[in-house]
Formats: sequence, structure tokens, C-alpha cells
Amino acid sequence: MFNPSDAWISVIAIAGIGFINYVFRRIYSTRGLYLGAIFGGLVNSSATIAELGTRLQETGMVARRTTLCLSTTIARFARNLILATIFSPRSLSATLAPLLAMTLVAGLWVWRDRRIEEPVPGTLSLTSPISQSKVIWFGTVFIAIQVVGTLLTRYFGSFGMFTTGIFGGLVSSASTTAAAATMAMHGKITALLAGSATVLTSLASAAVNLPIVWRTIKDKAVVKTLALKMATVMGTGIAAIAIDRIFQFSELLVRK
Repeated sequence: MFNPSDAWISVIAIAGIGFINYVFRRIYSTRGLYLGAIFGGLVNSSATIAELGTRLQETGMVARRTTLCLSTTIARFARNLILATIFSPRSLSATLAPLLAMTLVAGLWVWRDRRIEEPVPGTLSLTSPISQSKVIWFGTVFIAIQVVGTLLTRYFGSFGMFTTGIFGGLVSSASTTAAAATMAMHGKITALLAGSATVLTSLASAAVNLPIVWRTIKDKAVVKTLALKMATVMGTGIAAIAIDRIFQFSELLVRK
């Protein structure tokens, strides 16, 4: 059902990417929360968004939460794309267009808002991604996703893997991405299916932002603004998936 060595390698990859960016965040995030949001998103996007909410609430800069949250979302997309490419390069044909499209839309929102704001000072206090608890968490989620994904795919086909990707994204999109890509590497699912699961888990993970924002910031206007902008980002990703399914661009690329 799962290979322990795959779990270990995946944990090393996830924690390794997180730790490298954790180091960069510690070095460069003192230049402002914008860089902190990006580097933090590569380490742990949910924790970064929660920390941003608390920090901005304390400093009275709640309105900037939208821009910083979108910056963190962009970092999440980049991390998942890297993980998928490491374990299943062929899945890039299915992941690149949707994730790139969502990144561009989110980037446009960030650029539009960033131009009218002064740099935001401050740093984020996030724990190291290679702590024992984090390593155990990554490994546990990875194994659970592989087991559940294998069973659901066996009985429900691609829809089973899609479901796994969505619910896995609510817990850990990094572990879900690595699990799906590893399954493709061993031929349990196709590279295209792994790519689609990566996009879906990224979408689900992005959707988790809103409850976290609502929990830390009670300003309805801020939450509404973020919801509308995230809707455009996620809508772009869904549209990219739909277009790919209709015209089968990713399948044509894999055949080549």
C-alpha cells in the first residue's frame, strides 16, 4: 500500500525545501512582512497566515492582510509545483498551466495593492520546519494520503484521487502533493492524475485561508475583499483545469 522509504524521502524533501526557505526568511524577512509572507509561505503557509493576522491586528494594519495573504498563497503554489516536479516530472504538463495562471492572477492583485502601500516593517515568528513534531506530521499525512488515495482510486478511479487531493489540501497540501507524485512515480496513478491532484490540493489549501483570516481578523470588509480576490485566483485555476480537460493539452504533451 505504501513504501516506508518513499515516506522518508518525501519528508526529507518537504522539510528540506521548508528549511532552506526558513533560513532565507530569517535572513531577509527583516526587510519587511512582504518578504516574510513569501518565505513563510514556503515554510508553512497556514501558520504564516495565522501569524500575519495576529501581527497586523496588533499594529493596526489589518487592511494589508489581503496583499500579504495572496503573497503567501503564491509561495504555496510554487512549493507544490516544485514538489510535484521532483517526484513526477511528467506531471508538470498538468500542473504548470493552472498553477502558473493562478500565480499570475494573485501576483497582479499583489502588484496592484503593493503600488499604493508603503513597505511594511516587522518579522514573523515561525518555528523551524524540521522540528520533530513537524517531521512526524509530514510523514503521517503522507502515509495516510497514500493509503486513502490508493484505496479510493482503486474503487472510484480518478474521482477517488481527486477527492483525496481536495481533502488532503485541507490538512497539508505539501504532503498530499508529494504523495500523489510518488504514486505516479511507481505507476499507481498516471502522471496527469497526479498533476490534477496537485492543482486540486493547492486550490483546497488556498480556500483554507479564509477561515484562518476570519478567526484572527473580525473585519468583515477585509474578509470580503480577500474572498473576492481569492475567488478570482481559484476561478482562474478551475478554468485552466476545465480547458485542459476539454482540449486535452496535457495529454498531448505527455504523449510527445
